[in-house]
Amino acid sequence: MLFVFCAACGLESYAQSKSADLLNVFVERTAKVGKKKLKFREVLTAQQDTAAPAIVIFLHGGSGAGNDNKRQMETHGVMHIYDYLNEHAIKAYFLVPQCDDDASWSGFNPPPRHRGRPSPGMQRPQEPVKCPSYNKYVKALADHYVRELGADSTRIYVFGASMGGDGVWHLINDYPQYFAAVMAAAGAYRGFGLSNIAHTPILCTKGTRERKYQEYVQTIEDIKLLGGEVNFQPLKNYDHRSTVDESFTSERIEWVLSHKRKP
Repeated sequence: MLFVFCAACGLESYAQSKSADLLNVFVERTAKVGKKKLKFREVLTAQQDTAAPAIVIFLHGGSGAGNDNKRQMETHGVMHIYDYLNEHAIKAYFLVPQCDDDASWSGFNPPPRHRGRPSPGMQRPQEPVKCPSYNKYVKALADHYVRELGADSTRIYVFGASMGGDGVWHLINDYPQYFAAVMAAAGAYRGFGLSNIAHTPILCTKGTRERKYQEYVQTIEDIKLLGGEVNFQPLKNYDHRSTVDESFTSERIEWVLSHKRKP
């Protein structure tokens, strides 16, 4: 695949203030993967470290979809993960791509925006609705940073919330044994078969008040029976929104980043 990069803004040091505007901290980029242009934000943390950087990718939920290369930065998880990387001096390319609003990461249930779908904030369909998947672009993005920029292929991590959590589940199904570990907050898996998923350590959160919670619990148990490493942390009395907002704690981020894939 042809991969071309262009940058659109400068990088500003985050060390001055934890309330810094992330849009000024992260470089605005566009990657061309084949005929597709993927917009994303990038920052390199702990630049003084001489080690090969890890790759940390965050997949936004439905509210972050679009083509402005800004809205995806508003999810709480982005700030928490960025704080953690800086506070622990972890050298990493932190990448936050943006999905078009007529697609999704997983290939199921696009954001409820255009073309006759319900308006934002309304309940998403009870049954899966197929749409274009962006997961192949996420994989191509990580491949580029390994191949061209010297990132550590054994330390590639993906975090996602809501629609992004769906994407995390489907990424590790589509690309088993590629990621060191992942985290899915308030996500769902809508594929068939779990054997591929069992190859990747996953931390997942789910609010007990979320729809189809019991089905989710059964999926976790099935993965464990296959020998998968699953750190499931149910959030008692949390609904979908509160699960997305409260999931990205330092302890959970640490668990993910403590893993390293065998070469």
